[in-house]
Amino acid sequence: MRRWLDMLALRQLPRRIALDAGMHALAGLVDVLPRMKQRMLSCRLLEDVEYARHGGETLRLDVLQPLRSGPHPVLIYFHGGGFAIGSKRTHRALAAAYAAQGYLVFNVDYRLAPQHPFPAALEDACAAWLWVADHAAGYEGDAQRIGLCGESAGANLALAVTLACCIARPEAFTAPLFERGLRPALALLYCGFLQASQPERYRQAGVSAFAAGIATDAARSYLGEFASHPGAAHALADPLCVIEAMTEKPHLPPLFIVAGLADPAVTDSQRLERALQRLHSPCTAHYYPGETHAFHVMFWCEQAMRCWRDSFAFLQHHLSVGV
Repeated sequence: MRRWLDMLALRQLPRRIALDAGMHALAGLVDVLPRMKQRMLSCRLLEDVEYARHGGETLRLDVLQPLRSGPHPVLIYFHGGGFAIGSKRTHRALAAAYAAQGYLVFNVDYRLAPQHPFPAALEDACAAWLWVADHAAGYEGDAQRIGLCGESAGANLALAVTLACCIARPEAFTAPLFERGLRPALALLYCGFLQASQPERYRQAGVSAFAAGIATDAARSYLGEFASHPGAAHALADPLCVIEAMTEKPHLPPLFIVAGLADPAVTDSQRLERALQRLHSPCTAHYYPGETHAFHVMFWCEQAMRCWRDSFAFLQHHLSVGV
């Protein structure tokens, strides 16, 4: 309740508060489903582990540790929510799906806009990467086999962290990642909102006013006055554009790209695939006809189950359990 009272005090949009409340309510209902209970029985849940502090605020993540003996391949999960809503709690079911497959999962909370605009979320995502690299072994994880994943805004963060690890960047908060010299083994990007800026591009035929409004809300919350005209300092809010501007093959890990073809943001995934193909950088893309944004969270639907099968096959190929 305090979470939503704080959102009201910050004069957040009513529809945003309603969406956030709905996501958390749904997460509680999912907990009682037999499949979720079965998944949680296969792992140990360690909640609210501190990974960083910023301005007096403690940043936390959950650890989902497989019960089988390690060392386990590692996944870091960044939740979606337009950089403004959602939490590790709302996305526990997704983290548990990976943990049930034998992956050690770190499910990350990060600071949210508009109270904490760009680059706060990305700073936190970078801090989480460094913390996991240092502490994965303590949870029977293999620190040399770490993957990144996220959906929507979380996919944006996962791709930006991948760039920070693999390419020397001018942002101060990215330097420790590149200097560490540890590259992600892969990144899984679901329904990616990979260019946060210029939300006006969603005002087109086939995109509902509701969907365009959500994209506009997200961009304005995250980028403020720079939503339509970002500067160089905001480059990593648009990791897709960073890759599109490249002229030489980057040293990126294999990327797994997922989107529904009815998702207004599908063009971001398609643009990323084209850019990576042009650069001869490894990627695997899957598009699902008729599916909209974040369809993969509906575990009971055939297309979602197909998406998860595709995901697990990609993971097993590049980040095998039991190696």
